[in-house]
Amino acid sequence: MKFKLSLITLALATCSSAAFAFDFGVTSANTQTSTNAKWACKKCTSKNSLIGQAGIELGSMNSDDDHAANNLKYTDGFAAGVNADLVYNNKGYRTEVVADELGSEQGYGAIKIGRIGVWNVEASFDEKRRYNANNAESVWLADGNSLIEQDEMQTQQLVLERKKSAIEVKLKLDNVASYIRFSNEDKTGKRASSMTNGGIETVNIAAPVESQTQNMAAGVSLSGQNWLTELSYKGSWFDNDIDSLDLNGSGYPVSSQAPDNQSQFITLTGRYSLSKTHFSGRVTQGSMTQDADFVTFNGVTSGQNSADTRVDTLDANFKVTSSVMSGLRLKASVDYSDRDNKTDINEYEQYSYDVLSGNFETNTRLDTTRTAYKVSASYSLVKGQRIEVGFDRIETERSNQEREETDDNIFWAQWRVTGFDKWDIRLKGLYSDRGGSEFLYDTMSASDENTLMRKYYLADKKSSKAELFVTHAPLDTLSLSFRGYYGLDDYTNTQIGLVESKDYGYDIGLSWQALQDLSVNIDGGYQWIDSDQASAQTTNLDMWQADTEDQFGFAGVGFNYTGLSQKGINISADYSYAVSISDSYSNGFNVLGDYESTSHNVTVQANYAITEQTIVGLKYQYAKYQDSDDTQLPTYYYPGTGPTGLTTLGVLNHDYDAHLILATLQYRF
Repeated sequence: MKFKLSLITLALATCSSAAFAFDFGVTSANTQTSTNAKWACKKCTSKNSLIGQAGIELGSMNSDDDHAANNLKYTDGFAAGVNADLVYNNKGYRTEVVADELGSEQGYGAIKIGRIGVWNVEASFDEKRRYNANNAESVWLADGNSLIEQDEMQTQQLVLERKKSAIEVKLKLDNVASYIRFSNEDKTGKRASSMTNGGIETVNIAAPVESQTQNMAAGVSLSGQNWLTELSYKGSWFDNDIDSLDLNGSGYPVSSQAPDNQSQFITLTGRYSLSKTHFSGRVTQGSMTQDADFVTFNGVTSGQNSADTRVDTLDANFKVTSSVMSGLRLKASVDYSDRDNKTDINEYEQYSYDVLSGNFETNTRLDTTRTAYKVSASYSLVKGQRIEVGFDRIETERSNQEREETDDNIFWAQWRVTGFDKWDIRLKGLYSDRGGSEFLYDTMSASDENTLMRKYYLADKKSSKAELFVTHAPLDTLSLSFRGYYGLDDYTNTQIGLVESKDYGYDIGLSWQALQDLSVNIDGGYQWIDSDQASAQTTNLDMWQADTEDQFGFAGVGFNYTGLSQKGINISADYSYAVSISDSYSNGFNVLGDYESTSHNVTVQANYAITEQTIVGLKYQYAKYQDSDDTQLPTYYYPGTGPTGLTTLGVLNHDYDAHLILATLQYRF
């Protein structure tokens, strides 16, 4: 069952643009938009039937690397976008229109109409492109499911495009409410992938991407003065047009890609309030299935055409919260999750540690059941001080895996102080201990380090975490903030793989109203993640140790000047810097080389109000990005300078400067 929404896409082709960027980091922050000049209360009473703003931006982008569009939202050349946030009220009916940089590489738009408090219909369109590389080089060029070898090297672009359209209908009559949502997402483009001949030869390729995902959700709810219940349904259908890839004429095995699959869930939820005690619960029954034909029959016993896989799911939650006395609140909850694998069991020829064994073995069903119990108490010690403590226990059972049971015991506490003048202090602490049944190793896996190294999520572990958050306003015009944190994961009984991991860092911020017409914001931070690994061998020749050190830092400064507001002029600017560093050492040697990326971003904007409603502006954005990964190799390289038998897509590092200039026109209603 699939829902094609192409008509919705066509209907919305004239109203969309990107509201969401791919980068959620500091470099994507735009603090000048936080001024109250653009703020509007959409629910406030207004004599105007139409409120909000609409505008356009026109300009030029100068960049020789389309990767810059992931941040600045435009590629090299002419740039044009439409923005709107409008609300129209008429005799109890309401229409809303939203568009954000329509015409850019990351566009979003929506229109919603309805009768206030009764019904509404919303349609939306979301289009985004993610650029990874302009210069991937390969002699293999995709044609449908096949890659055809070319006479000369082909330069290809690694970019993924996503187009998502959706429609939603809501209806509310007295104490009955209902909704239904449909969405369709098409994803196309190329991504970096690889294919192997089953031996030492591997070819990196620009793999084609062409898939569709449909989602549907519907629900109906009933509510009373102190209760609510809802019955809902969610379904998802994934269809991959590229179900397999083959290197035409190379003799390489056909490579299976993501198979078609679907999932469906039915949920019953409820809430009930009794004086100072509140109850809530949820039960979800679902099924996830995959029914795709084999892309090759090599290694498959005769009579099998497909692998019918199915996992039934059951999730339940119950929570109670009660204010038992003045200043004391208690919470308790139980979460249950069960994954029951109903996949057909058949025999397949299987790989064993990168060597084809030639033996047929049955596939293994993996079932998982998880139960989490949580209790906590929050108590107000004195005015302006509150302490909260809690205990969580998570019990997990797994079938046919190296460890059948794990138990996590988590103790945590938080102390918050707001009683001191102009201070807000929060201190959090956590300690957890994971144990469980013994590891179950067979003869092959017990002698193989590669397999055991990936089982750290099952190993005994003791974790400690602490966090301090402080805000202080020493002056009416000055606010300071600090956040420091430290976390340690100690895999106490592990002799192979990950034995210890540390995560620590700090964030600082300053907000200063330097003058009546000048506000300044400064922020920054740094994070370190250190991981230690060790081998299981006991001889000096076989023993090894590996350390990975990751670092992330950011800094930013911005200002907003309104001293010329009487003349209709507003000026703002922002600068941000981010750095990412990763080093890996084996027995003290940096065998993999370094990875480092840095980015500088500048935004300068000036607006001039021609009239109370009409505002023109000029915006300049600059982005400098550079990354270097020593593991990147040319397509062909000298023997001994890289892995034997590997053909790459070339060196895909980035090093560019991008400039974007936009003239803006905005009209406020």
